[in-house]
Order: sequence, then structure tokens, then C-alpha cells
Amino acid sequence: MKKFLKAFTLAETLIALAIVGIIATLTIPNLIDGYNKKIYVANVQKVYNLFSDSGRKCMSDNNTDSLAETDMTELNGVGNFLKTYFKVVKDCGVYSDDKESCFADSYKDVDGTSAYTPALDYKYCVVINTGAVICMDSMSTDGDSNYHGYSNVIFDVNGKKAPNTKGRDLFAFEFYSDGKVSEGYNIQTKINNCNPEISDGGYAAGCFTQLIEHNWRMDY
Repeated sequence: MKKFLKAFTLAETLIALAIVGIIATLTIPNLIDGYNKKIYVANVQKVYNLFSDSGRKCMSDNNTDSLAETDMTELNGVGNFLKTYFKVVKDCGVYSDDKESCFADSYKDVDGTSAYTPALDYKYCVVINTGAVICMDSMSTDGDSNYHGYSNVIFDVNGKKAPNTKGRDLFAFEFYSDGKVSEGYNIQTKINNCNPEISDGGYAAGCFTQLIEHNWRMDY
């Protein structure tokens, strides 16, 4: 028995193509966004691991259990730490308003609209081999047994490249004198800064904790 192949009419072909186009328009941006988020998260993890590893190495090299007992209590010491334990490709030095920054000129808030400028004053900044730009201030001294010194760290996982948005490529955390990486106190307040419905621009905090608490998923 002969089989006959029914040809599609031009109108049917155009309708099918239109449907495919609509589906692609709806799905492709979401696929690209999901892919980009995975790249951002992977790069955040790299920075996290670098600080965790370098903290332990620095304490071992200095025969101490506290980074606050090294020269990291001074900005030049922070620069030495970064250049010793990270693969620095550009030394931006101590940030100041009259010196070109390694960061982008401005950033968007987590809601993608409002302007946001990270607080880089009194921080030592470098660009590392992964493309991330890192700025950190001097390590505060240890207090009593319940208090560790810490340094504030702000970093952009891909430097001046887009999207230049808090919670996407811009993050912050505290690097403690015992080598731990965290966001320390006021966690809920900081997490609110990563909520588009609550955030008022604030600072590049909260999203780092969100990633850790959500098992390194950028689902915000």
C-alpha cells in the first residue's frame, strides 16, 4: 500500500513557525538568565574558597591562630596578604576618590533599577586571575574570647563587566581573624538587603548569605 505524505500549506507552515518563535521568545531569556546565575555562583564560590584557604595558610605561615596578630591590621598588610595568597594580575592599591577604581563606576541594586555605589573607601583593591576584583579593609583586633577581629570584603566576580548588580556579580562578606568567611551579625537585616521588595539600596550584603543558606542557588 502506498503511503502518501500530506504537504503542509504555506499558511500552516507560517503558523507553526510563529508558534515556535513565541515559545523561543518566552523560554530562551530564562535559559540564559539561569545559565548566567550558575556562572556567577560558581565564581562567588571560588572567592569564598580562596579566602578560606588563604586564611589558613597565612595563619600557618605566621605561626598564629589569629589573622589579627599579623600585619593585616594595616592596609599595607592587607595588600601583602592579597598579593601573597591570591594570584593578583592588577594591584589597584588603596582606593580613593582621586584614583581610578578597578570596579565599575556604578551598580544597580538587587531590584535592577536603583543606583548603588559600593563603599570602597579605606580598602585595598586588587584584580585576581579569575577576573574578580576584591577590596578589603584592615583587620580589626581580637577582643575577648567571644569576639574575633574581622575585615570587610567587597568583591565583583567579573570586574567591570556587566551586569554590575548587587547580588548578581557584586557581593560582600566579613573575613574573620580565625579564617572564617561569613556575614556575621545582623544576618536578617542583611538578608533583607537582598530582597527586592525590602531592599533600600543599602550595601552589597545579604545575598552572600542567601547563596549559602540556599545551598549555593541564586533563587532570588
